[in-house]
Amino acid sequence: MNTYFNYLCSTLLIIFLSACQSSEHNQKVYQQQLFTFGTLVDITILSDNSEQASQAINAISSEFDRLHSLWHPWNNGALGEINKNLARSEQAAITGEQSILRLIEDSKILSEKSNGLFNPAIGQLVRLWQFDKIEKENYQFKIPTSETIQNLVTQNPQMQDILIHDQKIRSSNPSVSFDFGAFAKGVAIENMMQILKTHHIANALINAGGDLKVLGTKNGKAWRIGIKNPVITHDSSRKAIIAAINLNDSETLFTSGNYERFFEIKGKRYHHIIDPRSGYPATGTQSVTILTQDAALADAASTALFIAGPDQWPEIAKKMGIQHVMLISDDNTIYMTPAMAKRIDLLTEAKAEIIPIILKQPGKSL
Repeated sequence: MNTYFNYLCSTLLIIFLSACQSSEHNQKVYQQQLFTFGTLVDITILSDNSEQASQAINAISSEFDRLHSLWHPWNNGALGEINKNLARSEQAAITGEQSILRLIEDSKILSEKSNGLFNPAIGQLVRLWQFDKIEKENYQFKIPTSETIQNLVTQNPQMQDILIHDQKIRSSNPSVSFDFGAFAKGVAIENMMQILKTHHIANALINAGGDLKVLGTKNGKAWRIGIKNPVITHDSSRKAIIAAINLNDSETLFTSGNYERFFEIKGKRYHHIIDPRSGYPATGTQSVTILTQDAALADAASTALFIAGPDQWPEIAKKMGIQHVMLISDDNTIYMTPAMAKRIDLLTEAKAEIIPIILKQPGKSL
């Protein structure tokens, strides 16, 4: 997830574009790294056509930048303007940019399936915690007052408060404010996959801050991906990678963790994944990893299951159609679905508790 949609201006930082020979399939590896959506994004393409690879990378870079500007919740982009109108209890028109309408419509569906744990309507609450200031050096974080938090929680903004008619959006709840931080990155990655296919790229990987999707293979083999150990940040004796998994064509892997964006006050950590029921950072979970074929679904589900925690995640996974899950609780217990247990290689002596989930349509996209 998840994975937080940072509110910095989108600036592309091109670190390198390299090519090296692939011995098995006579393809070269082209790589580029950029900074957008508040994270580093790595693009890896295997191709025997340098011009084709370069054009695809440039198109992806431009599209990431464009979407970040459009979907920024507080700046003067399209979504920012919608939020301003909603704050004034006014209708907001969607003109010329259907991607925002799709974000809202799909989010309403996923929010309902998650019992409201995935809730992009809590933008005011998210902004209150000021995790967008993480990159600011020496920024003095303050915990919001309990009264302020409770006031927003009591207003209970939900995606179901949104009404859409004739390209216009309005809300029956004035506290609704959109923040697609737990969804936008997944949607963007899906869009980038279409760009790759348009440029006839068959083998590639897009990794946005550890959330990724692959096309094809890497030198004829599955893509081998490591999963970060969530306790490494406060226990240096632990291995940095807790598990590994092979990804096949069109598979995506998303992880939401309490180590991604946080601040500490008096030794207590406050991370960025906010439970809409309490208004505070979710408790009980260190990380959730989702494997599916839909990056947008994986993004939303990793956040919802993180908030659901060790007791409720099987119910939410079933409702959202997620078959492959690994959850690590605050007490370091590893929970997995049987499907994930068959795919993942644990690089630890700890054993996972297998929780069966029976799905009628596993992993179905929206």
